[in-house]
Order: sequence, then structure tokens, then C-alpha cells
Amino acid sequence: MGYKIAEVALKREHKVTLISGPTNLIPPRADKIIFIKTADDLLKKLKKNMRHADCLIMCAAVSDFRPKHLFNRKIKRSKNLTIELMPNKDILRNLSKFHKRNLFVGFSLETEDLVKNAYLKLKHKNLDLIVANILTKHHNPFDNNKLDVVIIDRFKNIVSLKAKNKTFISHVLLDKIEQLWYEIYNR
Repeated sequence: MGYKIAEVALKREHKVTLISGPTNLIPPRADKIIFIKTADDLLKKLKKNMRHADCLIMCAAVSDFRPKHLFNRKIKRSKNLTIELMPNKDILRNLSKFHKRNLFVGFSLETEDLVKNAYLKLKHKNLDLIVANILTKHHNPFDNNKLDVVIIDRFKNIVSLKAKNKTFISHVLLDKIEQLWYEIYNR
């Protein structure tokens, strides 16, 4: 979804800095492309680049946890292996506390109470917009070209999109971002 949003933003003549983790996808051309591998890399690159941005659209599905210990060698098979995990920093929440002149857009995958849980996440992370979709045994957004999403803004306005492709969703999302930017900063 992030690559598609970047592509549509570029067509609208927005300046785009794309930060991407490992993927088999070919990135769209952008004003600047930064490749990262870990959640810590992502946080560092975002901190460095946020002062130049008006809006952060965070599509990355950053893991909530990471291994506490990393090994740079093969671990031999043994009877039992316990992997201890530690929490990753909440990147969006961390950044949104310190940058008051940026718009923050997050994504949320929920398994129940889509609108309620997405709006709670928006509030908790101090976001301006959140794009949410639901994961059920009948709907897996990762295997689908047509997505069902809701876009919720900080004022609890909701746009519901059913069976739309990523290009269409990207246009609607950018319309909402541009509208919100105008309402907040150009009065």
C-alpha cells in the first residue's frame, strides 16, 4: 500500500521521501528513497527526515516485538529453544509527541470492532488519520487486490470504502490528507 500511495502522491506533484523495508516490490520513483531493515533503523531515519516533512503516512506493519538477543551465527539444534522477546518502540506514538506541525497517518489491522479499535489507536498514538481494515477468516487484506477499509480522522469523520483497489484508496486518502491539512494549517 505504501508504494501505491507514494506513486499517487508523486502524480499529484507532492515531494515524496519513501522509507522502505525489505521487499520484492520495485519502488516507485521518489524524490528520496531510503532502505531500512529493522524497526530501530526506521525510527532513526524517520527522526532524521521528519523535520522536512508535512505529513508522515506510516503503512509499515512494524512488529510489536523483537528478539532480545541477536546471534550472528547459526544456532545448533537442541532439545528446547526459548526465544525471549522485548517490545519495539511505538514509532508513531514516539514521533507524534514531538512534531506538532506534521500530519500523522497510521494504518490498523483489526480482528474485531473495526471502527472502535481503530479510533482508539488513532487517539492513543496522537494521529490525524487512520486507515483501518479487518482480518477475518473470510477477509484477508494481504491476499486481496480489492480492499475494504475505513478512513477515520481525528474528528471521528469516517469514510468507508468497499472492494476498492489500492490506487482508488490512495486517492481518497490523499484527498483526506490535503483537506485536513487545509482545515488545520491554512485557516
